[in-house]
Amino acid sequence: MRVREHVTSGLVRLSFRFERFFPQFIKLFLNRRLKEYKKKGIIAGYRVKAQRKGRNHYRLEVDLTLKIGEGGENT
Repeated sequence: MRVREHVTSGLVRLSFRFERFFPQFIKLFLNRRLKEYKKKGIIAGYRVKAQRKGRNHYRLEVDLTLKIGEGGENT
């Protein structure tokens, strides 16, 4: 049991060393998923911005261009 606790606490401490890269990881995963949606035709386009504002504070901007199907409103 002690070994598991030491490994877990070590991994948690190590993960917070890479906290400054979390926005880039989130952006990477969002871009992958939105690219799949674009290939399927669910969305027409997208843009993702990720920025680290401070420790554990991030800014994510996601701009989506949606397709309007038949019967939808065009404005």
